[in-house]
Amino acid sequence: RYIYNKEEYVYFDSDKGFYIPKTELGKPDADYWNSQPSVLERARAEVERVCKHNYELYQPYTVDKKSRPGVKIVNTRAVSLEYENILTCYVDSFFPRKITVTWLKNGVEETEQVTSTELLQNGDWTYQIHVMLETTIQHGDSFTCRVEHSSLDAPISVEWKAPTSESARNKMLTGIVGFVLGSVFIIVGLIIYFRSKKAGTRFSTAQIEGLMS
Repeated sequence: RYIYNKEEYVYFDSDKGFYIPKTELGKPDADYWNSQPSVLERARAEVERVCKHNYELYQPYTVDKKSRPGVKIVNTRAVSLEYENILTCYVDSFFPRKITVTWLKNGVEETEQVTSTELLQNGDWTYQIHVMLETTIQHGDSFTCRVEHSSLDAPISVEWKAPTSESARNKMLTGIVGFVLGSVFIIVGLIIYFRSKKAGTRFSTAQIEGLMS
């Protein structure tokens, strides 16, 4: 394979036995090399003598190498309920490069407002990718970033939920405290009522016995 400016422009096809251009830049080279029998013979010999031998040596560290992805979700804006937010799923340190990242909102796949970076190389043969979801967040919404990769026995699913606002928590606590206090007052009132009723019954019985005597 021949690469210029990070783009492959011509390669030798070991199955067909000649050079194939990938871009217009590679066509003159491919035409010239294919017209030279000695060049083709040398390339075919290198396939048998060098490439296949090296493939067996490096296969466990390249083709068969697998690295599990790490996944986390970050809200890149401060949470603003009922307004647009951007959730980013960071998927890092995976190999090989083929990967599928899916956003779900309340269990339903999102496709309309999903964007992604290109695959980014980490410099250690692994890759990373950032997949963004632009969405409106409501109370109770849950978001899931699901990742499928050949290194995984099953997809990874990471969930993110909108945090409860301070005012909502205060209202909830106020309601709980009010309910507890109300219940206490009702119970105390019932106890006083039944005690006073019982005392009144004893007093009436004593009065009746006094009159009869």
